[in-house]
Amino acid sequence: MSNRPHPETPTPAISWLALGTPPKAPAEVQAVLDRTKEKLGYIRNGQLAVLHRPNLVLGQDALSRAATQDPDSALSRRERELIALVVSSENRCEACVFGHAAALREITGDPVLVDRLIVNYRHAGLSARERALADYALKITRRPGEIDPEDLDVLRQAGLTEFAILDAAAVAAYFNFSNRINSAIGVTPNPEAASAHR
Repeated sequence: MSNRPHPETPTPAISWLALGTPPKAPAEVQAVLDRTKEKLGYIRNGQLAVLHRPNLVLGQDALSRAATQDPDSALSRRERELIALVVSSENRCEACVFGHAAALREITGDPVLVDRLIVNYRHAGLSARERALADYALKITRRPGEIDPEDLDVLRQAGLTEFAILDAAAVAAYFNFSNRINSAIGVTPNPEAASAHR
């Protein structure tokens, strides 16, 4: 066994972009980053990867909070995270799958359930309401042009109100946006999310 020191492991890139060190974040952007770090214990790579465009950081944060954190939402936090995970899994967005899987593990305390949702939510024993939300989120992701009034009737039959349907559409649409930015520039997943709430 060698006593030679091991070379330092290089810090992995947060995306495929080669933009260099971003300028000092404006105060309002720093507030977004601070809020994320306070909530998660780290800053998401998806935020760090777009710091060269402060308005994008702010715009994405505002849209995220409007769609996914509205205190008046007719969906539970579990339902919003379920939609986020179904959309992100379908889009193969590693950073978002890691992040939303961690959030659902925290909410449910059930890492096996969350792994089953990632692989195939249809086999995860969801309630009728959760299954309807997951199916709707998947259709928004795969075939939005084929959504018709009958799709909303299925949600109503599962007990979702008109406000809940609007909230579900907003959550699914937001995560399709977020997934596509992350995937388009190769944002790497945060390792902290992979190990969280196991």
